[in-house]
Amino acid sequence: MLELRMFSYLKSSPSLRFSLLIGAFLLIGCQPSGRDQERFAELSISQLTTETALDTVERVRIFNFWASWCTPCIKEMPEFETFANAHSEEVALYFVNLDRQEVWDTAVLEAANNLGITHPIWLVQQELDFDWRFDVDQGWVLPAIPVTLMTYKDHRLFFMRSMTTEDLEAALLELHNN
Repeated sequence: MLELRMFSYLKSSPSLRFSLLIGAFLLIGCQPSGRDQERFAELSISQLTTETALDTVERVRIFNFWASWCTPCIKEMPEFETFANAHSEEVALYFVNLDRQEVWDTAVLEAANNLGITHPIWLVQQELDFDWRFDVDQGWVLPAIPVTLMTYKDHRLFFMRSMTTEDLEAALLELHNN
């Protein structure tokens, strides 16, 4: 009986119906994305360039720049994941995503999940100007991906091409020998 009275009250009160409708839209809009906060982080260009410029002594840091539409990027990501897992004591891996913000919760999330990516994915809030790439590394002469930056202490290796496990092993050895 109470349910019927509430329903009839809703029918007779347009302002209450409108308020409930707005509330429902707000609740739906406030739902968290499918991205887990442990794995995904949003970074500004300034934060990214600061992170890539830091000298680290404890571990080799690998920054792999990729996008969900980049076939060579997608192809190499599982190799990076496997390599970083095999060298977990000495390597910290960061996948730096360059997709548009509009696809972070769709194409980027889908690619990461399909590939089984467990390492951090940084979602970079870019502008139209891609000149910030020179702040990451002066060797990034073409606005293209995939690219990889590896840093250790004050040494940096920059690769403007796809990488294999063998390439990563050789680069790791080179960084440790310098």
